[in-house]
Amino acid sequence: MRSMKNGKKIQTLMDVFTDKLMDLLIQKFSPGQRTYGFEYEFLSMQPLSPEDMERVYAVLPACGFTPDGPAFISASGMYITIEPGGQIEYCSPPLLKGDTQGFQQLTKMIQETNRTIRDRLGIEYIGTGYISDRVDAQMILKAQRYQNLHARMLRTGTRGREMMKGTASIHLHARILDMEDVIPLYKRFTELSLSDNFKMSADRRDIWNNTDPVRCGLPVKDPHRITRPKDLLYEIVRFAVMAEDIGENVPFPEKKDTRFEAFLYHMTTLFTDIRLNLKGPSWELRTLDSQPIDVFQKKWNTFINSIETMNARIY
Repeated sequence: MRSMKNGKKIQTLMDVFTDKLMDLLIQKFSPGQRTYGFEYEFLSMQPLSPEDMERVYAVLPACGFTPDGPAFISASGMYITIEPGGQIEYCSPPLLKGDTQGFQQLTKMIQETNRTIRDRLGIEYIGTGYISDRVDAQMILKAQRYQNLHARMLRTGTRGREMMKGTASIHLHARILDMEDVIPLYKRFTELSLSDNFKMSADRRDIWNNTDPVRCGLPVKDPHRITRPKDLLYEIVRFAVMAEDIGENVPFPEKKDTRFEAFLYHMTTLFTDIRLNLKGPSWELRTLDSQPIDVFQKKWNTFINSIETMNARIY
């Protein structure tokens, strides 16, 4: 009887959350052209300490960034955040296709900021997907979210601590225009995640495959069988609902707090190759390894062209 009740609870949660997620997306849709964005991570060549990060924070205002809560922001709208291993992450504002000047201004600012950190502090950030021997490096961020996650990585999988402290990626975003755009865009992202241009390197793929089996991979492995946006969102919800909470270490339906708001936070703790990002809203491709800036522009153009050339209405 208990398993039957649990089964009913799980089904009810998935149905309710799917409906609420659809409603939330519809509220966030806005008219206009598709915009694109990136989150660009860099690894320091040497392991960093919390004291090192305080020195980095102190330099950022001289690079044109001002504090904004836990992040820093520039006048152009680009954010800097710090990852658990001390990786520095630059988050672009939305960009239109063909905005080469805007893209180049952002990447120039990234280069200049990394150069200033190197010249003033001796901390060199590089664009690379993986640096080995960071398993026992210090955790830079002390927020409970990251402490819980790090503790979980000690008992699930074998390489989660390397993921947190020794890897860096470039996340690519494309705004979802409306509900009819949901499936075609996800399908294109699935193709890109498996393509030679955008898939993870062998090192990062092995780390992800051995990090946490309930948090990683493609949330919907075969989207071509799906014809309704609601069904795709249901699969996204199902993947998240079955993943364990990082605080209580139980599947989400067994948590004390199973409200939709708690579920949305829970979704942000997953490391899927493709993520539904509600800020845009956008699909977010998370497979591309970090790389030197001078080769990123070609990837960026290839990414945008691959989206622009798809016929979103008949794909």
